[in-house]
Amino acid sequence: MGKFLEEKYGLKDTVLEDFKRKIPIQRELHWWTNREQELNKWKKIINESIHWERNLIVFIIGDYGRGKTLSLFKIIDEATKQKETYPVYLNFKGEEKSKPGLDFIFRIFKSIDFNKILENRSEKEVMEAVMNIPDKYEEPRKILEIIYHGGIDKHQRNLFSEEIRSKGDEINKLALYFLRGEVKPSSSQLKQLGVIRKIDSIDIAKEYLAASLCFLRNLRYKTLLLAIDEFEYLFSLVPRGQHSIYIALLRSLYDFQTSIDKNMLKMVNMVFFIAISESGWSSLKGLEEKESKIGGPTVPLLDRVDETTTLGAFSMDEMEDLIEKVLRYNRVKEKFEEDPLIPFTKDFVDYIYKKTKGEPRDIKVRCAQVLDAGVADQVPLLTGEYARKVLVERGF
Repeated sequence: MGKFLEEKYGLKDTVLEDFKRKIPIQRELHWWTNREQELNKWKKIINESIHWERNLIVFIIGDYGRGKTLSLFKIIDEATKQKETYPVYLNFKGEEKSKPGLDFIFRIFKSIDFNKILENRSEKEVMEAVMNIPDKYEEPRKILEIIYHGGIDKHQRNLFSEEIRSKGDEINKLALYFLRGEVKPSSSQLKQLGVIRKIDSIDIAKEYLAASLCFLRNLRYKTLLLAIDEFEYLFSLVPRGQHSIYIALLRSLYDFQTSIDKNMLKMVNMVFFIAISESGWSSLKGLEEKESKIGGPTVPLLDRVDETTTLGAFSMDEMEDLIEKVLRYNRVKEKFEEDPLIPFTKDFVDYIYKKTKGEPRDIKVRCAQVLDAGVADQVPLLTGEYARKVLVERGF
């Protein structure tokens, strides 16, 4: 049986290992299910972000294992269907400490694949988009010009200024690392780049962000979609007294266009899809209540939220859909088969629901345990009694 599954379904690891993964990956969108009502709301927000001249904020709230990350991947998948939307995924979980607020903007730059833009745009179009950034943002424009100098065919480099053409091919890497905050440039490196200031303050970083938003608009995008995962982990990087910096920054980014002279600069809109745990959301609401009496950035931020979606546990019918969908997926052919790897009974569904209370991650883990045993035992059917036996034996 094991050899059959390996040849037919590509399960080189055990079925258990294949199903129990706690961190979703983007290819697992094949298993995304039972969130159509929520998805319709998110698709509406994406459409509004294209046609409205303002930014939008959506919070996706849920305990761990409810599908927040997979929902963000689904949102990105939907956004890529809109040629006017440029979606990126940001995960704020990590241990790296840097200047509060500044790290938020750097992560945006790290998530934008500036070189990938070349794949769908002509070299002339990209360079014209850079050169049409207003003079107010001369230094950011110069950095973007250098970044693209390394990706443009040498015969097309007459599009660049003479100053940029005189620089070596490797300087574009320095410019990209500088924009992402991955190097602390020396005086000689700043001179190489042709800029005076380091990106060492939120205000300067915002200038680079404004120039980048203008650049995307010049490429005929309308929206930069930011799918932000593990938002509350930002707070773990700084003392409690500095948490408000991130909240204030997010509010200011929401209001970003209002501080810009629209007659001088056209930028893409930003739409923020922010995944946060229920405890993280409760903390924000607690700050909102506290600051409603003493003032602070949380009240105006939450007042600007356009949509909140809370991901609940699955109903029994929804759980059965998930079980069937997971067990029908052919990993080699990357399609769903008509039948699951091992058929299952109604009392199997009832027992799994009783054990998991409809929690999506728990459903997958326990089904994986039973399926793993079922493959080894070569059972023809997954039943409630067989599931009970396996889970008791395995400490569930």
